[in-house]
Amino acid sequence: MGTEPLETAVADAGPLIHLTEIKSISFLRLFAQIHIPQMVWSETVGKGRVMENDISVLGNIKMEYPDQAEVIRFVKDNALEDLHAGERESLYVCQQTGVNLVLTDDLAVRKAAKRLKATPVGSLGIVIRAYKAGLISLEEATQRISDLQTTSTLFVTRAIVELAIEELHRRVNIN
Repeated sequence: MGTEPLETAVADAGPLIHLTEIKSISFLRLFAQIHIPQMVWSETVGKGRVMENDISVLGNIKMEYPDQAEVIRFVKDNALEDLHAGERESLYVCQQTGVNLVLTDDLAVRKAAKRLKATPVGSLGIVIRAYKAGLISLEEATQRISDLQTTSTLFVTRAIVELAIEELHRRVNIN
């Protein structure tokens, strides 16, 4: 298993915050490049929920400063008014850059991303990708998935955590 970067992604605030809370922000090195919209930066680093140094040491971050008039038009054209500013910018940046992978833990953003032909990946999925890439052991992946429910501010039910852990273990038995 190699640890070469996979894809390029656009980040929403959730995974940046939740992975920081479980001391796993380094898993974002799995991505060749991560676009972070200005509003997402404001919601995370700007509010002290993620340390700037923790993001900058990743070495794969590209800041995006979308034109707000274009974002407003995009939001209106795609009926995204119910989303927060960072979520809106994340989806806008996906469309503008042609990146079809959005890192988000928000259900409404996941649904909107799919409607816009983008693939959502959440914090649970990032932990699973870290395991698949050989960055962490099965035991560590299981613990990090549990930590997302018990330690982070991510709202995820115990049933979902158990399903994710079961799937992780099933993949080991298949390989």
